[in-house]
Amino acid sequence: MLTSKFVKSALISMVLIGAPGASTAFAQETLPSQPPQAAPASPEVSDSQIDSFVSAYQSIQQVQSQAQQDMIAALEAEELTVEEFQMIAQAQQSPEASSVSPEQAEQLAAAAEQISTIEASAQQDIQLAIQAEGLTPEEFNQILTLVQQDPALQEQINQQLAQ
Repeated sequence: MLTSKFVKSALISMVLIGAPGASTAFAQETLPSQPPQAAPASPEVSDSQIDSFVSAYQSIQQVQSQAQQDMIAALEAEELTVEEFQMIAQAQQSPEASSVSPEQAEQLAAAAEQISTIEASAQQDIQLAIQAEGLTPEEFNQILTLVQQDPALQEQINQQLAQ
């Protein structure tokens, strides 16, 4: 469903731009959700703010897509797949870390360093995309919160995203 995909992607954006409580919101979104409750009285969002939010959101999607491609390329440069990277990282976290060869540990460290650089760059690009649309990260996150609480606003944004 477009709405669920939109919310999850936007929550990832919040995590990348460092919004307080974003990781909690992401965890809640990935769990089975309860029916939406009536939204408390909230500030109105102007049409221009909605347009800016939608444009910023679309830019954020592009940044995230590029970052994901760059992360996969970084893993491939270290001759790792996503699955291998995750497996080695999990194995290093376990008490039996001896199951990780020195070569695998080296590959993991090199890939993790590149991924960290890519994430930092993506975070900067996301903040710039939001600011380029005349919003602050706080305003973007406030609108995102309103979108999650207001089905009519959510529908309005989904319609603009579908155009």
